[in-house]
Amino acid sequence: MLKRWTTLPVLALLVLSQACTGFRRPTIEMEGVELGSVGLTGGTLLVNLRVENPNAIGFRAEDLKYDLFLRQPGQNAASEDGWERLTGGTYEEDIVIRARETKTVQIPVNFRLTDLGPAASSVLRTGRFDYRVTGTVNVRAAGTRREVPFRKTGSMSLTGGLGR
Repeated sequence: MLKRWTTLPVLALLVLSQACTGFRRPTIEMEGVELGSVGLTGGTLLVNLRVENPNAIGFRAEDLKYDLFLRQPGQNAASEDGWERLTGGTYEEDIVIRARETKTVQIPVNFRLTDLGPAASSVLRTGRFDYRVTGTVNVRAAGTRREVPFRKTGSMSLTGGLGR
């Protein structure tokens, strides 16, 4: 009888460790951007991130760190040159994603108007901009913690919707 009670927790840990080694990286995509507010010195963009969990277990995403870059007018979007950092920060609220769930999470991103630089006139004139967002998010699942990097380059409209 005693052997059965000691064997059960060992088997549970073994199954859990197998689940952890098969953990697949979640997909994080930028889905759209909306203009939240604009004041005299800056504003807020509402960035919609689509998070897809391909795993059979849920996870908690913590400390989403990001840097948002805008392409300067006249520069090739595929080139590593011509990108100007608009803002960066950390979204500290936990994001809980259930097993095999896809969820859109809205992240407020604050910026200063003085940081828009040469890209400002293009954004104001056309309402569109080329962006690059990079960052990391800490993912906790089944007692483990992993840092998941993300990077996305594309073209967006301030009213939302993916251009490319």
